[in-house]
Amino acid sequence: MCSVTIIDATGLPITVEVSHEIYQVFVDYDREIERQRKADSRHRDARSWDTCLIFELSTETLEQTYERIRVLREIDAALEEFTPKQRRRFLLHFAYGYTYLDIAKMEGSNKSTVMRSAKTALKKIQKKLAA
Repeated sequence: MCSVTIIDATGLPITVEVSHEIYQVFVDYDREIERQRKADSRHRDARSWDTCLIFELSTETLEQTYERIRVLREIDAALEEFTPKQRRRFLLHFAYGYTYLDIAKMEGSNKSTVMRSAKTALKKIQKKLAA
């Protein structure tokens, strides 16, 4: 048996013994809450990053702007060549910061498969940009 602490209707903590399966549900819930907290934090951080990016864009030269747009178009074109699954895995990991394990759980697949797929996509983009 395992113990969990819950809050009753009056707001007081109560320790209850539960089966291992129920305990695992509590653990999974805590992990999901932590994942969501990190996602919210990334979202908040992105807002301040956007502000900095706007400043950088307003001070960069026309040549720098042109080059940045050209590179982004090349990356976008490379992403269009991927399968939907490979594109999703690449973006979730490299753009949104999800771990390979998180993505594997979302898809119901293996972590190493997700990692191999995302890294293969990255290599394809790097090769396209180097050409």
